[in-house]
Amino acid sequence: MANLPENKSSKVLRVFLSFVLFFLIVLVNMSVCSKAVFLNKNDIEDRFTDYEYVSSVKNSVLEYTTDIYTMNGLDSSSLDSVFDDEAVREAVKAYIAGNIGSSPGYNEDTYFESVRKICDLLETDLTHQIQEKGLKNDTQSIKNISQSVNDYFVDELDISHPKAKTMINTGAVASVVVMCIGLFFVISVGLTLFFIGTKRYRSVRAIGISFYTAGLFEILISVMACVVFEIKHIDIFPVYLRELVMNYIYHCISSVAVSGCFLLFIGLIISVIVWKMRRRNN
Repeated sequence: MANLPENKSSKVLRVFLSFVLFFLIVLVNMSVCSKAVFLNKNDIEDRFTDYEYVSSVKNSVLEYTTDIYTMNGLDSSSLDSVFDDEAVREAVKAYIAGNIGSSPGYNEDTYFESVRKICDLLETDLTHQIQEKGLKNDTQSIKNISQSVNDYFVDELDISHPKAKTMINTGAVASVVVMCIGLFFVISVGLTLFFIGTKRYRSVRAIGISFYTAGLFEILISVMACVVFEIKHIDIFPVYLRELVMNYIYHCISSVAVSGCFLLFIGLIISVIVWKMRRRNN
């Protein structure tokens, strides 16, 4: 096909394949973003176990427990040691990792055990304070308080979708499949496009336009998504969970924008190649 004259059919075919290539590039790039960012289990776990989120969970449970202590005339100054930062982080990690399968050895039982260990320390503190004050050691009341805090702690972390792990695993596999198939067709369409017509630089330019268009499209989508989320807020309670989710959404959006810039850079390189090819032909 390299020796065919530049007729109308070649030009139409070049435009059509350039559009197809643009679509395939976007498809492959989005599948890469999905695998590397959107559905990255380790990234999700890191975000849900960072200092800010763990501290917010701890403060919420601590505030609830402090109110119970105050109502019962107990000293809440010891609660900081009961709800140790590392212990709370381990409970959060066990919950997140158990639900999305990001770390081996964590499951629903591990999560409940982590919370139970903290509440066992709470029972010990309650018993110690009651003994110090010379009050009657009401074991059942202590267990009721501990169970109440345990239930609140569990509810505070209960944010999962029942099929979260399946959805993430299926999505990750689907992303890899789409990426591999898409790459095959990108190469196939790109080679076909390259050998259309007699003037090779025009075909290369069409390939470059596909990358430019794909990059601009992804940047435009990112900007539109940011505008939408700025105008329409997602209602999630508690507030610190909403902030975490929104930060993750913006992280995903920014990854699409960065990948769009990368496509523009590839398009720029191709443009330089086209310029050199045209000079050589002239």
